Amino acid sequence: MSLTILISLAVALGGEPVPPAVTPTEALALARMLVADNPGRASLTPIGASFSGIPIDVLTISENILTHAQKPAVLLVAGLDGLRPSSVAVSVRVAQELLTNHELLRSTTFYIVPCANPDAYSRVGALCTVDASRNLRPIDEDRDGRVNEDHPQDINGDGAITMMRRLAPPAEDPPTHLPDPADPRLMRTPDATKDLRATHTLWIEGLDSDQDGLIAEDAIGGVEIDRNFPHRWEEFDRAVGATQLSEPESQSIAAFVLDHPRIIAGVVIGRWESLARTPDAQPRDITGKTPLALDGGDRAVWEALGTRWKELAGQARFQECDPSGSLALWLYAHRGIPTFATQLWGRPDPSPAPQPPGEVATTAPAPPLTAANTDDAAWLQWSDRDQGHRGFIEWTPFQHPTLGPVEIGGFRSQFRSDPPPSELPRLATALTTLCSELASKQPRVALRNVSARAIAPGVLELQCEVVNEGWLPTASAMGRINKQQPPILVRLSTPKDHLLSGQRVTLIEGLGGAGDRKHFRWIVRTPAREQTTLEVVWIPAGTQRITVSPDASLSMITVTP
Repeated sequence: MSLTILISLAVALGGEPVPPAVTPTEALALARMLVADNPGRASLTPIGASFSGIPIDVLTISENILTHAQKPAVLLVAGLDGLRPSSVAVSVRVAQELLTNHELLRSTTFYIVPCANPDAYSRVGALCTVDASRNLRPIDEDRDGRVNEDHPQDINGDGAITMMRRLAPPAEDPPTHLPDPADPRLMRTPDATKDLRATHTLWIEGLDSDQDGLIAEDAIGGVEIDRNFPHRWEEFDRAVGATQLSEPESQSIAAFVLDHPRIIAGVVIGRWESLARTPDAQPRDITGKTPLALDGGDRAVWEALGTRWKELAGQARFQECDPSGSLALWLYAHRGIPTFATQLWGRPDPSPAPQPPGEVATTAPAPPLTAANTDDAAWLQWSDRDQGHRGFIEWTPFQHPTLGPVEIGGFRSQFRSDPPPSELPRLATALTTLCSELASKQPRVALRNVSARAIAPGVLELQCEVVNEGWLPTASAMGRINKQQPPILVRLSTPKDHLLSGQRVTLIEGLGGAGDRKHFRWIVRTPAREQTTLEVVWIPAGTQRITVSPDASLSMITVTP
């Protein structure tokens, strides 16, 4: 079954609950199809397994799969967040589109992890709740000595887990919310200045399975993988893991990154957004040295790529998120890899409200009331006007066994976080273009303007420039701070006692983008028949080498992996 067929099937469901475009099994099947159709240029290999034992695979795309590790690489990670299951389908389609770009694959390898958190993805769908971003490690969230015994449930059998609202609750369950006067389907908190008083309590749909007086407080799982990475890891929050990198999923991804030092850029589809809005470069940690999200020296790069992403994807909005412990932050802050995070999609504008038929009013209509949560109100309008009401389940009476009369309803899970299937081809093409442009903008260290001239018998003057002909810097500003990005090594083979001027070995911590360069000059003594080799080594791109004969003639520059 092809990806196009799967997406078409989902679109055909119309106003019905839309399932994930591709399940983990289907995603791997599609990836295997790509590998089978592109022998020698694609491979699918496991890099680890989830807590429950589901394989985590990487799809490698390169001109020659046997030499993929010898080229600079771009990393794309999807399927981290169970609330965005379509990211798996999108990542597979990106691989499909990249395989058609033979020229790009000659210079760059792409590593794509379609489903980095398969435990979370294995249970998404209509019954998905906020805990869907976690793996399946058992955690005793209510600390009663039992695990997963009181999780959200679809108790009214409508095929979704939503919310319960309880009108006029008893004294032991004081009201906290009221229906919003602008749209009673939405719930809001009271506002004493407007004489808005709480009338309802809100609960996630479920039962008091452990009879402790609370509803659905011990969900299934687990640890949120995209909060388990080291940078700004939030200690004492049970959802982020007992320790940094405590989970097999995060360990597998981190080990893969460490084993592939030629990754020059990354893109992560998940809960954080750093493309639709450039992160604030001002806040720093308690030491004042480490930026919380972005170093000011890298801001221009993020702004330029963010502008390009908004042009490609049309994404103007996103959900606010604290990126602490995220994969994207770890790749950038600890590894120095320019990594761009995207939620892939934001709230669209709803269509204009339909005009009621009839005579033209002679008086101006009263201005509409404004909902307390304008974003939720806009989502509701988009559901009503453009999505056949599929995003919101109307409040329906239900007799709860412990709460008594309640109403069950609210937004469907994933409706506000995952794009509809009809959007996936467009978003996949936008992401393919972004990844391709990252590859085309990669740092390109070149040995230029090499010259040699005899200035005395047996003495040569050598000069050269080491230039970054790419747009991205060889090391981000953060990479220079943490010193994790490989430096550029410039070295002469001349013995120390033959070097009259200049450094025999020099390390360049980094070159900025768009033509940044360093000039070098040496004076060397060259006995008869002794050649001098000038070598520039940068791990992501390999080695460039030129030899100089005693008569000052230059050999061809060679590039080796």
